Amino acid sequence: MSSAATPFPKRYYRVDEVAHYFSVSDRTIYRLIDTGDIKAIRLRDCIRVSAEEIRAFEERGIVDAY
Repeated sequence: MSSAATPFPKRYYRVDEVAHYFSVSDRTIYRLIDTGDIKAIRLRDCIRVSAEEIRAFEERGIVDAY
């Protein structure tokens, strides 16, 4: 199976990539991380969100459709 066939080819994403995926600002993602709605890891000064957490966030229905 090629990685291009999966919606999340990488295991971890930067905050700006997650924001782009959800079409929101970086600050919104930081807020969701701060409130615990999205779980993230910190690697030194870098914050990363796992592909599994992005999927779980969508499945929990926290994303509001406008």
